Amino acid sequence: MTSAYSRAEAIDDDLADYLALPGSASLDYVTCTTQDVRDQFAANRKPTAVPAVHSITNSVFPGPGGDVAVQIYRMTHTPSPAILWFHGGGWVLGDLDTGELPAQTLCHLSGCTVISVDYRLAPETPFPGAFDDCAASLHWASDHSAELMIDPARIIVGGDSSGGNLAAAVALSARNGGTELAGQLLIYPVVQSGFTLPSFGEVGEGYGLVTGAMEWFWDKYVPNPAGRTDPRVAPLGQDLSGTAPAFVLTCGFDPLASEGLLYGDALRDHGVPVTAVHQPSGIHGNFAMPKRSGIEGRKAAAVWVKQRVS
Repeated sequence: MTSAYSRAEAIDDDLADYLALPGSASLDYVTCTTQDVRDQFAANRKPTAVPAVHSITNSVFPGPGGDVAVQIYRMTHTPSPAILWFHGGGWVLGDLDTGELPAQTLCHLSGCTVISVDYRLAPETPFPGAFDDCAASLHWASDHSAELMIDPARIIVGGDSSGGNLAAAVALSARNGGTELAGQLLIYPVVQSGFTLPSFGEVGEGYGLVTGAMEWFWDKYVPNPAGRTDPRVAPLGQDLSGTAPAFVLTCGFDPLASEGLLYGDALRDHGVPVTAVHQPSGIHGNFAMPKRSGIEGRKAAAVWVKQRVS
């Protein structure tokens, strides 16, 4: 079994400084409310300096449960490849604002149009609501490519954490539906519902994301454990042959490291080209932070994106 190794002796200094801040301490997931967790998450994702893009516009598309808001980042007003970006937050937290740094930076670095999707959140809308919205965003972008000024043959789906889960699930669904994607950009993705893989035991406490939080997220998004093997939420263990080429980023001090590494292995085993980037001293969430490992991760992802759409 693939483990979370390699892992550095310690996390990066700037990430240690972040974890030392009072607002980054883990909540008591037995007693906290959904709003408590959302408030903390939003406070920790306050807007920060982001690289310039040509334009940022807001729009909506008709989703299965009503209009879904999107934010569209462009580096040009000529047709370009596109990334559909699904923000992280355990299917419960986050919005277009908390997803701004990775989405806008990927646009700036790759030259792609990035469409950030404000999918419905649990527990108000449990599974498969978030998946349905993200899958619908792919159909909408493909069907309206001319007005969106994107190339429907060069669309990548991507996301971080639960957003990586949604991207992996949408990529699998696209394969099943005969839609060819240019790639799937998976940043420390959730790909299975168990808590027994090595990294949960090794770094499940003390590094930001904790095992208790993941248990809480799963209970909110898929309350019935019987539904947690559905391929729309648990792509690990499915037949992955024919899915889009993947970029998979993992971090040594992330409870989700083992499953991300296993997913990269599973994709390869099914003949899918995989570019894997492992950050031994990184933590979960760093891709959305203005920290050294986050900057490096976003640059590596953008290089891969440009290769996929060139």
